[in-house]
Amino acid sequence: MGSPDSTQDPLIPTSDSRAGTPDLRGKAPEPRGIRWVVDQFEEIIASAAVVVVILSVSWGVLSRYVTAQPAAWAGEIATLAFAWVVFFGAAACVKYHMHPSIDLLINRLSAVPRHIVAFLNHALVLGFCGFMVWFGTRFAIDAWDSPSAVLQVPLTWLYGPVAFCFALMIVRYLQVLAGRVWHIDEDRATNAA
Repeated sequence: MGSPDSTQDPLIPTSDSRAGTPDLRGKAPEPRGIRWVVDQFEEIIASAAVVVVILSVSWGVLSRYVTAQPAAWAGEIATLAFAWVVFFGAAACVKYHMHPSIDLLINRLSAVPRHIVAFLNHALVLGFCGFMVWFGTRFAIDAWDSPSAVLQVPLTWLYGPVAFCFALMIVRYLQVLAGRVWHIDEDRATNAA
C-alpha cells in the first residue's frame, strides 16, 4: 500500500497504490499455536463453513437425484453455514483492506481535508459496526425462541454471526488503525490485478 509517512492514515490508499490490491511485498513472521488461531480466526471459521456448505449441498443433490428421499435438512444447513461464510469473510476482509473504497475525490484533497474525511469515515464505519452489534445481538436474542423449519434449532445460529462478526470487525478495524498489518501469503492470494 505504498510507503505511508507517519501522518498517513492506514486505511486511505496512497496515490501509488492499486485499489483493491492486497500488499504482497513482505511476509510477516508466522505466528505459532494459539496466536495463529486467534490471528486467522475469521479464515478458519469461514473455511469450515464453506466446507459445510459444499458437503450439505452435495448431499442434498445426491439424495434428491440418486435416492428417492431428498435430504430436507441439507438446504437448511447450507443456509446456516452460508451466513457464517458471509460474515466471517467480511470480518477477514477488514483485516486485509479488501472492502472497496472510492478514493477518487479523497486523493485530490489536501492533507487537512483528507484527514478530516478519514476521521469522519472511521467514525461512520465504527458507528455502523457498533449499531450492527447492538441490532444483531437483539435480533439473535429474540430469535432464540424461533426454531428453524426442519432442524428445529434456534434461529440464533443464523443471526448470531451478525453481532459477533461486526464486533470482530470493530476489533480488526481498530487494530488496523493502530498500525497492525496482515499480509496475504502469495500462495493464498487470488489477486487478479
